[in-house]
Amino acid sequence: MPGRGMQQKRLGSDGEAMTSPYLPPEGVRTELIEFESCGRRVQGAVFAPVSAARPRDTALIMVHGVEQFWYVGPTMFLATSLAGCGYTTLGYNGAHSGQSFRWSSFEAAVQEVRDAVAFFKQRGFRRVVLMGHSLGTPIVEHYAGDGPDASLSAIAVYGPHISIPAVTRDTLLGPDLYQKFRDECRKLVDEQKGQEIRLLPYRKTAPIITSAETFLSYRDVDTSKAAVEPMIRQIKVPMLVCYDPADNIHGLGAVTMREKIVGDIKAAAISSKRVEVAVVPSKAGNSPVQAHGFIGNEDVVTELTAAWLDRMDA
Repeated sequence: MPGRGMQQKRLGSDGEAMTSPYLPPEGVRTELIEFESCGRRVQGAVFAPVSAARPRDTALIMVHGVEQFWYVGPTMFLATSLAGCGYTTLGYNGAHSGQSFRWSSFEAAVQEVRDAVAFFKQRGFRRVVLMGHSLGTPIVEHYAGDGPDASLSAIAVYGPHISIPAVTRDTLLGPDLYQKFRDECRKLVDEQKGQEIRLLPYRKTAPIITSAETFLSYRDVDTSKAAVEPMIRQIKVPMLVCYDPADNIHGLGAVTMREKIVGDIKAAAISSKRVEVAVVPSKAGNSPVQAHGFIGNEDVVTELTAAWLDRMDA
């Protein structure tokens, strides 16, 4: 694999350091871009090989996790490293990035994927592969199952989810606190105060900050479209599901095992042409959050992904 260059560190929304490539490898050019979606200018970057022995007509789109950005974590190391393998890649700051997440909606995040696909089609790419990490995975899964563009050729999900609402209820908050929190958010929305800020309290050091409307959009077990099992059942393209077995979800309720989520995704993907599961060996000493970001395993994840893409191109 090409070298990924200098590294930078920032604190993730969990308060732990996350390492991410700072510079793309040699032979890759970087272009800052914008595209329109839901009335806002979405900013990101395209990484493209300067030259390639075999030009590829497949573009890769990266969708990051909650409160993250295109330039950190798995979306960044995959975008730059896979560009070094000859693919043109795009990462962008979705509606769910940084402080924007507080007033975002799941529906807007899915629409951004549609507009990102349109962006690459306008540049002449005939095939698009979507890659999502963490919260980016139900966004990608929903798009892929809900009448995607014909250019969609595959999706890959990393540290995946199948139901953000269920994880919030069962693990992050626990059923009792979840019921109380959701009722408060519903009341605020009914009183036309849906933009009022709430603190999702499952992390003592760094709680997620969310408006009442945003909480319901991503996390209401009755109404949220971020419970994507029905959409996964409709996905027809090949899928890669990549995870670290140490990447389990902890909160105030019961632990959710990532392996269980992966099994549920595979069982639901009844229409997909092929589902491949890639298990990343856990790094000794990594916390679950570090395992979620594949800290120290960047090369392994990139190599697994590149090999899968080569099989898709074959």
